[in-house]
Amino acid sequence: MSPTRIKATVLVCHFAGAFGPMGLPPFLGLILAGIAPGAGDRLIGWLYIVPTACLALAAPFWGRLADRWGRKPLLLRAQIGLAISFLLAGLAGSLPVFVIALCLQGLLGGTFSASNAYLSEALPRRELSQALNLTQASARLALILSPVAVGLLIDAHFVPQNVYFVVALLPLAAVAMLLPLPARGAPTSDIVALAAGAAGSRPAPPPLPRGAIMAAQTGFTLAMISTFPFLVPYSMKAFGVGAGTAGWLFGVPHIVYLFACLPLGRHLRDRDPAPWFAAGCLIVAAMLAVQAGTVSLALFTIARLAMGMGMTLGYVALNAMIARTIEDASAGRMFGWFDSGAKLATIAASIGGGVIAAGVGITALFLAAALCGVLTAVTVLRLRGTTTLPRSAAAE
Repeated sequence: MSPTRIKATVLVCHFAGAFGPMGLPPFLGLILAGIAPGAGDRLIGWLYIVPTACLALAAPFWGRLADRWGRKPLLLRAQIGLAISFLLAGLAGSLPVFVIALCLQGLLGGTFSASNAYLSEALPRRELSQALNLTQASARLALILSPVAVGLLIDAHFVPQNVYFVVALLPLAAVAMLLPLPARGAPTSDIVALAAGAAGSRPAPPPLPRGAIMAAQTGFTLAMISTFPFLVPYSMKAFGVGAGTAGWLFGVPHIVYLFACLPLGRHLRDRDPAPWFAAGCLIVAAMLAVQAGTVSLALFTIARLAMGMGMTLGYVALNAMIARTIEDASAGRMFGWFDSGAKLATIAASIGGGVIAAGVGITALFLAAALCGVLTAVTVLRLRGTTTLPRSAAAE
């Protein structure tokens, strides 16, 4: 099977796996109203992060098993685990059973890291960074489309809890699509190390240490995610727009990513990604500061568009940095740790954002997120400054 077909199949299946986890959380209040009336308001925030927290705990374990047992079996396991958790959530007749289903969604899922680990084995190494950009794109496409689709189902008089039965069909369909894929990808001898650069190009700088990349991912996630839960109500109150317009304002950066990730990925293929990542952080920080201070809807919209470019540049460069550190024998474990770190940072961003917004206001939250972006950029540039080319490469 050709690498292109393998990549397309994995991406479609990743979108199918991401559809439920992305689309259902905004409707937790409606779902809980049918399971535990009166308990929803005080539990929504905590239940929102339960699958993420469980995934953060489980991802490194599943990644280690993927390296030992094979990436394809663990990718199939992740899709089957999602289907089981969705079916249990649909059947849950009490709050404890529903909470168990949400825990299983995190503990048994993990399609993002499982898909990336399989792609690292199935694709030539110099194509891995672009593949990581595409798995990010499929997640963002699900983030944009799935809440709309779930809302339409509920508007069509589906019982909110029963939507879990519908979304359970998607990972089951993904399992059927993944079964024909080869158990292993290209042999290791066919993989070209990214750190060596493309043929005929100048030697690429050595990759940053994995701990430094994890820190960069954490800082970027904190800058990006902390304002997410508050963007819609903030824009509705600040500009007097309806929920639909506010939803589009929320989605603008993600739409920019869908269009810009591939061209930027090609541009960065043989370049040092660290300075570009820092540039993405600074653009995001500047646009967060603009959003905090503007009273103009037009300027706010422009800032969201520009923030989308910064977000795209940051994620594309981050994926390039990650791809440079991945080794074939430990790809599952490393993607598991990076996914776990991203999920923990997401939880910290959500909780920290809530504390800042409640304590000193939304404007202060935007500025705090901007400061986090600046500090992340400075840290990465300082770390890159202390990392030098090997002597053999420098001599060339």
